[in-house]
Amino acid sequence: MLAAAFPLPVSAQQSRGSFRLVGEVRIGSAPADSGTVVLHRVSPSSPDLTGKVDSVRIAAGGRFEFAVENASDSTVGDVFFASVHFENVLYFGGPVTGPADIDGTYVVQAYRRVGVGPDTRLPVRIRNVFVEPAQPGPGWFVTDLFEVENELEVTLVASEEGATWSHALPPGALGFSVGPSDVAPEAASFSGGRVHVSAPIPPGEHVYLFRYSMPEDNFTLPMEGATGSMELLFSEPAGELSVTGLASLGPMNMDGGTFRRFAGREMASAVVVVERGATLTDGRSMQFLAALLALALTAAGSILALRSRSRGGSPGARAGRRRELLIAVARLDEARNAGEIADGEYARQRGALLRELKG
Repeated sequence: MLAAAFPLPVSAQQSRGSFRLVGEVRIGSAPADSGTVVLHRVSPSSPDLTGKVDSVRIAAGGRFEFAVENASDSTVGDVFFASVHFENVLYFGGPVTGPADIDGTYVVQAYRRVGVGPDTRLPVRIRNVFVEPAQPGPGWFVTDLFEVENELEVTLVASEEGATWSHALPPGALGFSVGPSDVAPEAASFSGGRVHVSAPIPPGEHVYLFRYSMPEDNFTLPMEGATGSMELLFSEPAGELSVTGLASLGPMNMDGGTFRRFAGREMASAVVVVERGATLTDGRSMQFLAALLALALTAAGSILALRSRSRGGSPGARAGRRRELLIAVARLDEARNAGEIADGEYARQRGALLRELKG
């Protein structure tokens, strides 16, 4: 199983022509007392150099140290990072391209694992649902973004009680797939009208992206448990719509297109109903609610929408995408070592990831 933590800043001690990566493995707030740390290298320009470089045993106080040779080679974009397995979950430290990245203590943060129980439910901080008209109609293509948060100080893992996270999807949805996000395609499944995530979930925020289609114009959108911020965005032209359960807001321009917005804040379990017809947005109270929502969502749901749909745009988004690619390369290497993927498919996926890293 795989989890990732990229705490910054990172640290190392420089020597001539190379640098020493000196760090610490922490289990929660305490230093680890055993285990093995692995040093990885990802080389976009030299695929043969990508993979495990070295490994060392964890010393007293959770400390470890690597001599990273030929640091000058990193000018072509090579990245080094350390990882550790703890309780069958893989954790990563931050990426290092050379001595210029060094400041402070390099930390590989790990956590105790706990199997989910029947009452385990992670809050949905933000949900953005993008809907585009099918051409030709009827129906819609849907991109469903969830940001969930593990507020515990443990990593949640799947158990006999079920997946680490699950949520109902619209009845009648078809053609499910997993988009680029914090869950790998093989760690998500769709059955019984629900999406199930089996990947470990360490503390912190995690973004999941799913795609599916709705064969009819009218559909319902289930919301389970508490949802901090919810936005439903229809790509224009969407025609006349009736949306109940959310307030209508002003349009949003994004990615060169215009989206019609419906939103809610601090919502309990509910069902949003979408129907073709005249939009139901009359009344002073609804207009006042929409004004409040517009202010609140500026600092909430819309940020997730923009961040998730513009990966590779801003420097922060590019750095985030680079970390995702590093995790994906490491995940593939782990799967191959465990005999979970065929050599041909491994080479195809790995080559695509390295080409994107090279950019």
